[in-house]
Amino acid sequence: MVCLVFVYVQNVAQDTHYWTYRYGTKAVLMGGAAVGGLEDNTSVIYNPALLSRVKSTSISINSNAYQVVNITAKNGAGPGLDVVSSQFSAVPITVSGLIPKNKTSRFTFGYALIVPAEFTFKATAREYKNTNIVADAESAGDEAYVGQFSINTRLSENQGAFAMGYKLSEKFSVGLTTQFIYRSHNYTKNELCRMILNNAAATLVTTTESQSIEYTNLRFVPKLGLAFAGGNWSVGAALTFPSLNMGGSGTISRDISANNLLVSVQPNPNNPPAQSRTNNFSNMAVNAREAGLATIIQTPVSVSAGFTYLKDKWLVAASAEWFGSVGLYNIMNPPDNTFKRPANLQADGQKFLQVNASNKSVFNWAIGIEKTMSNRVSVSAGFRTNRSYFDRTFEERVVARGKRTLNDNALNLDISSWDIYHMVFGFTLNQERRDLSLGLTYSWADDGAIRQFANFDQPTESTFLLGQKQTTPARYYSFGVVLGYTLRVRSQN
Repeated sequence: MVCLVFVYVQNVAQDTHYWTYRYGTKAVLMGGAAVGGLEDNTSVIYNPALLSRVKSTSISINSNAYQVVNITAKNGAGPGLDVVSSQFSAVPITVSGLIPKNKTSRFTFGYALIVPAEFTFKATAREYKNTNIVADAESAGDEAYVGQFSINTRLSENQGAFAMGYKLSEKFSVGLTTQFIYRSHNYTKNELCRMILNNAAATLVTTTESQSIEYTNLRFVPKLGLAFAGGNWSVGAALTFPSLNMGGSGTISRDISANNLLVSVQPNPNNPPAQSRTNNFSNMAVNAREAGLATIIQTPVSVSAGFTYLKDKWLVAASAEWFGSVGLYNIMNPPDNTFKRPANLQADGQKFLQVNASNKSVFNWAIGIEKTMSNRVSVSAGFRTNRSYFDRTFEERVVARGKRTLNDNALNLDISSWDIYHMVFGFTLNQERRDLSLGLTYSWADDGAIRQFANFDQPTESTFLLGQKQTTPARYYSFGVVLGYTLRVRSQN
């Protein structure tokens, strides 16, 4: 008998993407192609040098209200056990604005409050079946087996930015943005596997693993910008520096246990294996918890550039950004205070609580167009890539271990690993002192891949009653609504 119960999955945004959200009413409707100059308040984020070209002091509010998000992880918990998500979700509002200035001043100051990342993922799955795991000499026929896992992760970042633009001449300007990013992450994962032997004692064999990680971090990220405007053209470039950590703390706890597990008692790998279910290592436990740990979050250097071209009521813009890589590092480095039984159990106590992170290098680009239909109405469309910086270094190291006798690898909290593509179409209604924007978005990922959350196929005792996790296809798409509002306080002219 096989029984699968899939309970719940929820997902909002992504946790390994830099360009999930775009900011600013005009920039959003043009795919975020704003580095070259769209005269939008959110030049604070894209390129601070452009602030000197914004013609009015204003406040902009925009939000992306994603209506439908769907993720399908094919065989996400083993063959035939798909993990599917389909739900409504919402994205927080972002606010940006300029500070009123003296008309003769060459300086322009702006601010922005945005949400660079907001990611939630919840999933549970269970499989109950009769399958042959143990040799018939010990347990004749199929054993009753149950495997279950649950995962719950929520990542949130909030960013405050203050920028200064300086007009060097009628054509050239420079700028500096100071960005402070507060990150919080809560992650829990649990795995449980059990089987009953077909012997006189009906021996129960159990393995469990639980993980709980929560941390906060504050980092500082400066950005320099340069812009040039001449005739119908405007070009710009920006350099974002690697992040500087300002502080944070976290707590990690982890527990692994096994009971009545068949293990090898042969210390010499060159000799034939000798297995036993009654030695000290058949009942094992590893446990650790550390609180108040210092945290580190590293984000890479990035270089962006773009242009805009305006003629005959048509505006065309394009931008691109390259993000460098971040080598493998530890978000937290706990001491080795691990409880182990038996005491001579081979488990790396320091790695047991380490939380790894790394980012591969990615390149994103965006293009957008806007057509002015009348003095009051304009229509826009945009497209952008959003490549994942998910680094498979961690996965490859785990796979290289081969069969696991004890999962004492360092932890990795990343989930999404697919590249996403975004399209947007909308219009803006212009009034004397305010603009109202409305748009529709569609996002998709094609031929993505994701690590299995668990694998209940072909469980073995040498792998803690689990099958070996594989990479499996993942499909993602979402439909959404974009809303934007801009209030102009007064003209700068």
